[in-house]
Amino acid sequence: MLSRRTRLVAVVVLAAAALGMGAIAAQGAPMRAAPVQPAPSVDFTDPLQGAHVRLGLRVSASAVTPTLMEIDRGFTSSLRGSTGPFSVRLRDSAGAVLDTLTMDDPLAVRTYDSKQNAHGLRRLEEAEVVVDLPFVDTTATVDVVLGRKVIGTIDVGSLLQACQGKPLPCAVM
Repeated sequence: MLSRRTRLVAVVVLAAAALGMGAIAAQGAPMRAAPVQPAPSVDFTDPLQGAHVRLGLRVSASAVTPTLMEIDRGFTSSLRGSTGPFSVRLRDSAGAVLDTLTMDDPLAVRTYDSKQNAHGLRRLEEAEVVVDLPFVDTTATVDVVLGRKVIGTIDVGSLLQACQGKPLPCAVM
């Protein structure tokens, strides 16, 4: 018969071996992937279904100039709910607001010191911004607002008409 001490050592060795084998087996097991987000549904009979409007803008404190206007497939912007001073309002031909997207001021540049804890803020004269807007077929214009001032209105109705029935991406400019 084995002594009590010998039995205890044998149990500890067997338990450690079992735990080690479990850890090795867990390393070989595949990692569980994060849930996959479904792609936006695209109806190929209607080329504008599942699409968005992409606007490239050159922004200054008092004006805006479009640099890119296109319609493409895919996700639209997630800029809703932000509280920044820069906003884009989609309007229909009657002037009713269809949607509003907001973001931080594109002219504001933050600078940090070497310790990454103090910062300064300076303003640029101009900045380039690209904004993806939801595709709403009744959109006629887009108001660009900086602070509380409308710095420009862009006609996107002509883009929507020019791309009607054409394959995406479709750009005008």
